[in-house]
Amino acid sequence: MPSNETSLLFEAFFCEENLIRIFEERIREAKFIGLDGVNASSLESNIDDVVETAVAKIHAGSYRFTRYREKLIIKNHLKPPRQIAIPTLRDALVLRALCDYLTQFFDDCRMKPPHDVIKRLATAVSSAASGDCLLRMDVINFYPSIVHDLLLEQLRKRVTDNLALQLVRDAIATPTGFDEPEARTVGVPQGLSISNLLSMAYLQDFDFFCNLNYEYFRYVDDIVVLANKGKVAGIHACIEGYLSDRLQLKTHPLNEGGGKTLISTVATGTDYLGYRVRNTGLSIRDTSYRKMFRAIVGCLRTLRGTATLEQVLWKLNLIITGCRFENRSVGWVFFFRQSTDMAQFHRMDAFVAKQMGIHGLAHQTKRAKSFVKAYREIRYNRKATSYIPDFDNFTLANKIGVISLIRGTSEERLGRMEREELDEIYWSIVRGQVVKMERETVDFGANSGGY
Repeated sequence: MPSNETSLLFEAFFCEENLIRIFEERIREAKFIGLDGVNASSLESNIDDVVETAVAKIHAGSYRFTRYREKLIIKNHLKPPRQIAIPTLRDALVLRALCDYLTQFFDDCRMKPPHDVIKRLATAVSSAASGDCLLRMDVINFYPSIVHDLLLEQLRKRVTDNLALQLVRDAIATPTGFDEPEARTVGVPQGLSISNLLSMAYLQDFDFFCNLNYEYFRYVDDIVVLANKGKVAGIHACIEGYLSDRLQLKTHPLNEGGGKTLISTVATGTDYLGYRVRNTGLSIRDTSYRKMFRAIVGCLRTLRGTATLEQVLWKLNLIITGCRFENRSVGWVFFFRQSTDMAQFHRMDAFVAKQMGIHGLAHQTKRAKSFVKAYREIRYNRKATSYIPDFDNFTLANKIGVISLIRGTSEERLGRMEREELDEIYWSIVRGQVVKMERETVDFGANSGGY
């Protein structure tokens, strides 16, 4: 793209009108707050001045990002927490514009849904020869290990605007929390809107190399290669060397205790993105299965506290079916809809019935929804189903019902409230319940795109 065109493109993405649009569409309802303590309503009251100043600094090359607020995600006691970077809302505006701008040059680096990778891998494994093997590899601390100079070298192959490249450099050099040095030269903060795109761009040459030579599948830093048994060890050594020598990335040692990098037959299969992939089909891996068991037990246990029977049944059914929320389908059954092991879904229904009996609810089992039916509705009737709640299209009466159930406020009182206030309460409840449901049931982070 000629330099004058790239300059015009940069101006179009980093103009006051576009940043205002991003605020209206992406930031106005944001609940996160950066280290400056400014929330969305406070930013909105001063948005014109904030945007005007930001645009002026961006075009002068003097815009600087505020140190990111640190959020730690703990998976279990055996693993260190994952660090998430939360920007200020002002910076989130600029980062979203930067992400949209970079996408114009790296549209092929958009992160595809994990289901796409699983589907391709399952198809390949189902038709593999009996002597074929699966090599699974995992990069150690991928995002924190990305070298800035190597990343920017990749970006320069397509992006020529120095102001854009400077924004990227400043964004990834900005520290997270108070324990990091003032500027970093290694590591891309996780959770920013640009993080996934940058990670994909970093591995673009690696993808080209692997796709040219192997039957290869990758989601973020989880790599699987399907190959003949006699070749797979050599492939492992080649990939390990490429990542180390050219990208300064390390992979877990082969066949180490944790099983992050290993070789298995297609009959034995391998765990990948929440599934167990074999030549006989897809099933839900044991850890993902157990996570749902714990979520069901935890939900029913709240009966011992202040939760009412109706609240528990509502939350239990949300756990079972998932839902439509913010134009996407979410939940355990939706995530594992590609599984071909129906026995697992039948066992989940049996487990729900057993647990309800343990909690004295045997007479209420018919009010619990079914994993099997939810699976079939998602697979074969997703667009027309009414079995799975569509929170995006609830009527006013439905919304009042949800608020009344969860908050305990009478429907009569709610009926006297302004529609705007009701919507705010409703979305606060639904968003909180959906986030909790996904965190407790889906044993896989889908990288939504960040702040």
